[in-house]
Order: sequence, then C-alpha cells, then structure tokens
Amino acid sequence: MSALQPTALESALLNEFHTLYAKDGFPGPREISLLRRDNTGGGRYVELSSPCSNMAQDGYLDLGGKYIDIGGVPNGMMAVVLISKGQPKVLEITVYGGDNWDGNEREWALK
Repeated sequence: MSALQPTALESALLNEFHTLYAKDGFPGPREISLLRRDNTGGGRYVELSSPCSNMAQDGYLDLGGKYIDIGGVPNGMMAVVLISKGQPKVLEITVYGGDNWDGNEREWALK
C-alpha cells in the first residue's frame, strides 16, 4: 500500500501532536506515513503508520484544549490520535455537535 501525501490540516495536526507529546515519544510528522483517508461526513479517519513504537501508553491523545476553527463548520472540530502498541495508528478529525463536514479544508486555524 503506497503512502498518501498529508493535507495541510493533517500536517498541522500531526505537528501539533508531536509538539504536545514528543516528550512521551510521539514521532515527528516526517516519521509518520498516511495509508488511507476516509471522509465520513461528520469527520475524517486517517490510517497512520510509523516505524517508531516509542509511546509508553496506548489510548487516545487529544489536542490539549485546542480545537479546529474551519469555515462551514459552525461549532468547529476536534482531533485525536489513537496509539496502539506504542505507535500512532489513526488520526480522527470530528465535528462538534451535529454539523456535517464535506472534507474540504477551507480556511482553518488551530485555536
């Protein structure tokens, strides 16, 4: 399976997770490959792969209180990364509330 190129939003999110959790072993964005992307209407799942297995605890990491302010999504969005067997496995981006997101990365900002 060939790797996908990360979108601008995905790159920014992976960089933010690295900034927040590097001390816990979260790899840099260049050490993470994107294998698959699925827009769901209420968010996006991005399957990740990394040769790094440095994370001590499995589970979900969040943005540490930040959120994604994006055009067309009134309540904004959140993101988490699933860590399994010490590796980042899935980046999940989800809308807050019952809004829909078509996957279009309009003007956005991490706040």
